[in-house]
Amino acid sequence: MRKKLVLIQFSRAIVPILVMLFHVSANMKGYWDYNVLGLASLPISGGVNYFFALSGFMLFYIYQEKLGQPSQLQSYLINRFIRIYPLYWILTCIAIPVLIFFPFLGLGNEINYDSIVHSFLLIPHPEGMEPILDIAWSLVYTIYFYIIFALLFLKNQVISKVILFVWTLVTLGFLTNIFWSEDSIFYFLFYEYNLIFIAGMFCAYLVKSTTLNLQLAITIAGVGFLIFPLTWLNEVHKIINLSFDVSTGLASALIIFGLASIDLQKDITLPRFFNYLGNASLSIYLAHNLPLNTFSHLFYKIGLFEKIGGVATTIILLVMITCVGCLVHSYIEKPLVKHLKSRF
Repeated sequence: MRKKLVLIQFSRAIVPILVMLFHVSANMKGYWDYNVLGLASLPISGGVNYFFALSGFMLFYIYQEKLGQPSQLQSYLINRFIRIYPLYWILTCIAIPVLIFFPFLGLGNEINYDSIVHSFLLIPHPEGMEPILDIAWSLVYTIYFYIIFALLFLKNQVISKVILFVWTLVTLGFLTNIFWSEDSIFYFLFYEYNLIFIAGMFCAYLVKSTTLNLQLAITIAGVGFLIFPLTWLNEVHKIINLSFDVSTGLASALIIFGLASIDLQKDITLPRFFNYLGNASLSIYLAHNLPLNTFSHLFYKIGLFEKIGGVATTIILLVMITCVGCLVHSYIEKPLVKHLKSRF
């Protein structure tokens, strides 16, 4: 089986692109009452849901043969730690003094000791307070998913699978209001994002155990891509009563299943820049929001929108924050990860 998933690699860039579009639209709306693609009307873009599904897919795809082997757990945890925490800590340490001196760029929790501790550990705050890097709320879930997945390294696979099954059932119970709690921690532990992560794992299982007809794989991916804008339209116009997260989670699973199936049947060649964007996705995702707020405030002060219009301002913001993320990837994340992997 061909293991190089070129389309899946490029699709990693979907997350920061969608999230950046959403945040740029929100800033454009807030500063200039200009709604980019109507995204300011949405709760979230759905890009994070793709990230959750892709996380489940990649973990199962990479580690399936190692599950049930406790000796592999340490390596798994070290790799997951290196992937997230060091870069996140550096960016948080950069953000704290900036937000202290320019509090209008943040959420106001930069000097709250409790918030700082929860932010650095990436654990849920009992009062629902966002991390200092507000975009990192999704990483809190990601770390949680990493811990849940770690259970699959238990030697007794029956126990680990039962735990995973019960976790999924309870999550379904909360989604359908069979279970309910006012405690924010329970809300976190059994939120519907869990189902998106599980769907990603299931996609990896299907990809490794079945072979789709190429045309069917293309169709499935196409349907997944189509569901995203349809979900956005439905969220704005309330055509049918449909959960935004469930809809975009389903779309994400279809895209991943379709693209991975195509990858495993056909040699795909994409420009190196697309591969680079996929590799830089975490840096772009984590590093874009503070520069976006800074550039937006600066552009507002100099009246850029009035001079060049909404489309040009939007493009400039997108290009600038993408460049910041790429610089962070090339000069911080990449050498940092390389150094840490050589040590551990």
